[in-house]
Amino acid sequence: MANIDVSYQEMRDAATRLTAGQDEITTRLGELRSFIEQLVSSGFVTDQASVAFGESYRQFTQGATDTVAALTSLGEYLRAAAATLEDADAQLAAGLRR
Repeated sequence: MANIDVSYQEMRDAATRLTAGQDEITTRLGELRSFIEQLVSSGFVTDQASVAFGESYRQFTQGATDTVAALTSLGEYLRAAAATLEDADAQLAAGLRR
């Protein structure tokens, strides 16, 4: 039974997808934030409820954006892990070729 089975390219592809996913989600969150800002300024305006809703949505957007930012870190980890594993494999092989 193998203790390791690695596809460096699959790891790099996954890292790219995570980064692209972060970009897509961040863009969509910005679009929705703009939509809600417009809503609470013209379509849902009350003395208190719309103001509270707008603030709650801003907080949600900030929290979601901060959370989604972790996707870049996870992608960077996968890239680094792929490079490290690929390098270790090459070094081990080179050690036998001496």
